[in-house]
Amino acid sequence: MTGWAVAAQAASSEQMPDRLRLGVVVAADETARERVEPFRLAMEDIVDLPVDLFLLDTLGDAIESLVEGKVDYVRLSPSAYAAAHRICGCVEPLVTAGPDDFPARFYAILVSKRGPQNTSLEDLKGTRLAVGNKHAVAAYRVPLANLAADGVNARSHFQTLVEVQNPVEGLKAILDGRVQAALAWSSLAGEAKNGFTAGTLNDYYVSGAKGFSDLEIVWRSPPIPYSAHAVAKSLPDALKRRLRAGLMDLRREAPAAYLAIEPDLPGGFEPVVHADYRPVLRTYEDEYAKVLARD
Repeated sequence: MTGWAVAAQAASSEQMPDRLRLGVVVAADETARERVEPFRLAMEDIVDLPVDLFLLDTLGDAIESLVEGKVDYVRLSPSAYAAAHRICGCVEPLVTAGPDDFPARFYAILVSKRGPQNTSLEDLKGTRLAVGNKHAVAAYRVPLANLAADGVNARSHFQTLVEVQNPVEGLKAILDGRVQAALAWSSLAGEAKNGFTAGTLNDYYVSGAKGFSDLEIVWRSPPIPYSAHAVAKSLPDALKRRLRAGLMDLRREAPAAYLAIEPDLPGGFEPVVHADYRPVLRTYEDEYAKVLARD
């Protein structure tokens, strides 16, 4: 018997379900059932219960299934978690995954051209801001909502919002003078001179394009978890504690099982709570609806 199963037997005698229903978003992956089987088996070991696998086509299906009680556990994006919470308040995050050994968080950022002195948001008042499309989480929704939470309404602060194809294009637009600032994202981990470990600045640095040293970060959002392994809040607390503890050990105890569910974020799990998603939760709150609305 593994350490997980021993812990399961020692857990609280709170009434447990007969089985756990695991939802996995598969999109068009025809090999998904086989691919995630190591994770399903590890979950059975962690919870000491049968785990049934439900394959879901989209994040929208995942949100619906969790909210309607058709699954007990599913991996969501931060925005999908916020949407699920907005619908019912019946979900709870357990862990998030990271891309490396740095803290598993990223940031929405506002970038401008470097001046003789550090540029401030006030310096950028009345200028042009490059943004992503209305669905872009890190290049539109999160920064606009969190700038508003900081007292800066982007629609009135900036002369105009200029939609660009992607965040890297926004940086190019700064350097060629089309805009004076742009929204982007960054891990803000590692070395700034290399554009950090991941994000728009890193993409631009790696591309070898000119002007990287002329860019500076003017504003950053609060940290945002990369993912949300979420469960129904109604699950017994003892089972949720067991799940979180087992998931925290998963990369070390069963690396193949970990990579089966987080192939793009191999850095391991960290614990999270609902408040960690506050920067994204704001994007679904009525208070910020006007600043997020597109003309």
